[in-house]
Amino acid sequence: MRAVFLTEDRKILLEDVPRPVISGENQVLVRVRAVGICGSDVHYFVDGRIGTQVVTDRIILGHECSGEVVEAGSGVKNLRAGDRVAIEPGISCGKCQFCQQGKPNLCPYVLFLGTPPVDGALREFLVMPEHNLIKIPEDLSYQEAAVCEPLAIGLYAVRISCFRPGDSVAILGAGPIGLSVVFSLAGVASRVVVSDLFQNRLDMARVLGATETVLVEEGLPGNPFQDYRQGFDVVFEAAGKKETCKQATEIAKIGGNVVLIGIPRQDIILLDPHLMRRKELILTNVRRCAHSTEKALHLMIRKPGLFSRIITHTFTLEETEKALTLVSGYRDGVIKAMVEL
Repeated sequence: MRAVFLTEDRKILLEDVPRPVISGENQVLVRVRAVGICGSDVHYFVDGRIGTQVVTDRIILGHECSGEVVEAGSGVKNLRAGDRVAIEPGISCGKCQFCQQGKPNLCPYVLFLGTPPVDGALREFLVMPEHNLIKIPEDLSYQEAAVCEPLAIGLYAVRISCFRPGDSVAILGAGPIGLSVVFSLAGVASRVVVSDLFQNRLDMARVLGATETVLVEEGLPGNPFQDYRQGFDVVFEAAGKKETCKQATEIAKIGGNVVLIGIPRQDIILLDPHLMRRKELILTNVRRCAHSTEKALHLMIRKPGLFSRIITHTFTLEETEKALTLVSGYRDGVIKAMVEL
């Protein structure tokens, strides 16, 4: 089968490698059909690391994926050859205290596709446990099923944010994750104000349900939210920037909630503890998602053809390096790039 490996910073190599085989009765062989390029893929592509997760050997990236069942193990009950499936990329142990508490995303033993040292989905075939596969509804395409992974993160972030219907919300960053929060809250929040550096992303936020947008100029001093002095009930940081992490605490209301979703390049970010204490802010960090993939698929069905509009570019497997370069440079109006196999 064909697979693409990250061999060094900003270098992708296409190779023919042996096709994986089922080794357990509950495993499923999947023909991968679509893989979205995620911000975390870009971190590994550009920097070779996310915090303590460091690329020390060549690796296959990619975890936002969908495909077709080719073969099912003898113990697989609900899937058969030909079924179209969305792929939950985190294989948790199922036994630790976090898995037992219903938080598999916090499993310390999780094997997550495309995270060192686990190879990801940018290859033609993949073996996964049955419980990591969700049938794709007939009305959704492979590409739409692949973008349900970032949407699931947005849904999960809203679920753990203490958001209440009618709250006012600010979302800092209108990349795929920020837009997933917009889509999740449209029609439920009283106000959804979104900021970003790129007008095309703010236009997409409006399409998905934002009530107001703020265009930010990089490096410009001052608070772009100065006209929103009343503050917001919930602020979602989805840009992964030290500036927006700080800004999130500044524009949250007294007694408000700040939710950090973005992945910064820096290992340490400074926040004002006195400001957060005086406001008695709730600060929540998001670690991927749990029990949200199927909900994301159903939300996309209820609003057909809408969230998939974030897919702006499609590439072949041979063009993976081009896709990663495009996304890492925010070029050509890209929001979500998709590799189609």
